[in-house]
Amino acid sequence: MKKPLRRLKIQEETETDLVPDFVDDGEELTLLTAINSIVTLAEDSALSNSFFEKADRFITYFSERQDITKIQAVLLALFIESSAAGNKSDFSDVARYLDCNNVQVLQYKGEVDELVRKGMLRMIKNNMNRSYDYAITQGFMENLAKNEPYQRKSYKNATGIQFFQYFYDITHLRHEDELSSELMLEEIGRLMDDNPDLSYVKALRGIGMSAASEAVVTHMCRHLVLCGTVNIPMSHLVFLFDEQHLKYDFDRAMSDGRHYLVRNGWVENAFSEGFREKDEYQLTTKSREILLQEFEIKQTDCNKGCDVIQSDGIAEKDLFFNNEVKHQLDGLAELLDESHYLSICDRLKEKGHRQGFACLFYGAPGTGKTESVLQLAKKTDRDIMQVNISQVKSMWVGESEKNIKAIFDRYRAVAKNSKRVPILLFNEADAVIGKRKEGAERSVDKMENSIQNIILQEMESLDGIMIATTNLVQNMDAAFERRFLYKVKFEKPELAQRTKIWQSMMPELSEKTAERLASAYDFSGGQIENITRKCDIESILYGDEFVTDEKIEQYCREENIVKTRATRIGFQ
Repeated sequence: MKKPLRRLKIQEETETDLVPDFVDDGEELTLLTAINSIVTLAEDSALSNSFFEKADRFITYFSERQDITKIQAVLLALFIESSAAGNKSDFSDVARYLDCNNVQVLQYKGEVDELVRKGMLRMIKNNMNRSYDYAITQGFMENLAKNEPYQRKSYKNATGIQFFQYFYDITHLRHEDELSSELMLEEIGRLMDDNPDLSYVKALRGIGMSAASEAVVTHMCRHLVLCGTVNIPMSHLVFLFDEQHLKYDFDRAMSDGRHYLVRNGWVENAFSEGFREKDEYQLTTKSREILLQEFEIKQTDCNKGCDVIQSDGIAEKDLFFNNEVKHQLDGLAELLDESHYLSICDRLKEKGHRQGFACLFYGAPGTGKTESVLQLAKKTDRDIMQVNISQVKSMWVGESEKNIKAIFDRYRAVAKNSKRVPILLFNEADAVIGKRKEGAERSVDKMENSIQNIILQEMESLDGIMIATTNLVQNMDAAFERRFLYKVKFEKPELAQRTKIWQSMMPELSEKTAERLASAYDFSGGQIENITRKCDIESILYGDEFVTDEKIEQYCREENIVKTRATRIGFQ
């Protein structure tokens, strides 16, 4: 752990009733000022009684605001100091900072584990010494910057699909070595406790498996429900265990048929062309019938490159467009409002029309295409199933076509099990909606044409909502153009819109200053957001006073690869 970046001097330790000279007794505390005081007083303190007496006001404030113990507040403050400087720390780093031995700090490992459980700290595997470092989670840091207590994520009232999405979030932390197996199982248990009435949870807990076996089965069910993946390699299962001997024991027990899941007929070896796959496993028919009866399962392992974005996790943002684009987006929002959407679909069905809505958002990069999709989803309470084109286009000829077909199969399954029809988003779709190649002879060209033909066929029978974004509409095949019912052209914002974007993203700017910035720099909304994010980071690390006129100008100049004439700006 590094020393504080700007350590502030405190008076001699003999004056035990004094506190750092940068906080007055009558001054109202914030989370950041309390943390700063704790960190400064803790240095070389060895966690002495004198330290706790001096820092009591700050420790008490921080611990009560975050609903943690006092020693957790001290440890958390030290990890925050390290993370703010871009570092990660372990127990020996904390011991050096406090000027005490490692054993004295190691006795608080349980307190640190509790901070990980609460989602305030994340674990980072240190492959050099096979131990863990710690750093502050992004969510906690964001709440800290807003001077808000951290709220632990709630899993309650999840749908079946959301349950498996939450499960993925937990196991992904284990996969990235940011959560131990023990803490992962505890978090999975909390997920199930929060959703006791889900049919999957009822069925699974009615069996009476161990927590580890429940995790393995749920991991396989998650793959099947969300991705359509049937065969799971052993390498995709052993990561659930963090100790090497546990990985080995699980592998051997499954391979030999001694494991509970195999002996009791919940999991079996996968088969390919009639042959047993030694290191791959699948759920048995019994597992699917008992555990997954509410889901429509598509048995394909080709569904790659999809991520589901939940509407309640999308941050609400103000967007500024010219009147034409605003009118089109408002119309789409009204169409996708649930009451309107359902009635329109019914009327279209009565008239014999297709019920799917395919939309194209096109225009220059950074003009708000993707963000508009997110805000539409947020406004209409719809999840987004986002397609990663680069992952879909497999290096193996024939696989890409299967991947595209599987994406639409999964979309139909997700839509069937969702409260509201989700949005299927092909982001940056230039690579799959371009002009088809006539007389294609190369295998790559034939594959490209096959992918496009599949998408065209799926758009014809689409029963849902599809949005594609692209920067290169002039290269789009005419067949795609006909199938997009709504087409919205996004252009770089004009002076009035740029001014509003500056004011929205940096409320401290006066209207006159925002106009000067908008006039001096012909930025897109994405470029303005980049600059404001840099300013926010500067403010979090060093304080608001470091975000000066010169610093904003510097970021504006840096944002342009091609040099732009700069003019002086100022807060008015």
